[in-house]
Amino acid sequence: MPIVNEQTPTYDDYDLPKEVELLKAALDERELEVDPAFFGHVEKGDILEIYRFPEIKQIYCNSEFKKQSSYSDEQLKNMPFTQLYWRSDENHLALIKRTSYVMENETGAVPWNLPVHELVESLHPRKRTFEMKMRWIAPCFRKKTHEKVGFVTAHLALHIFEWDEDID
Repeated sequence: MPIVNEQTPTYDDYDLPKEVELLKAALDERELEVDPAFFGHVEKGDILEIYRFPEIKQIYCNSEFKKQSSYSDEQLKNMPFTQLYWRSDENHLALIKRTSYVMENETGAVPWNLPVHELVESLHPRKRTFEMKMRWIAPCFRKKTHEKVGFVTAHLALHIFEWDEDID
């Protein structure tokens, strides 16, 4: 029998100002900057991440991501996103196209403009599944050169399903 989550999270323990400050600190530590408007779009419950581009390797994730993910820091650091997570080919392609478009054409924070979709932890033995609401994306610039080297994203992830026993 699968586990189905029918509860809407309250995010009572989500400290929005702290999450924004931690994201700013992570950007500063990496000598990166983003459109300041991005921070105004962050909402309670958002998963915040920074990725290198074009590798699409995660270099920062906030506490909400870590709370929801079953992966270790080592897995997240060393394994490509496409090995860790699965989404339909249609949604994966739309995400890659939107990321590429933003990196080539945008300088500020813009909506993802992607449909709500499912994301599965591929390596999880019970295939944890989340409903993803991609909200905002902004390019990250190297402070000294103003070169685009990555992107920051804000999105919501709701755990909606996993099998009640490991599947092979």
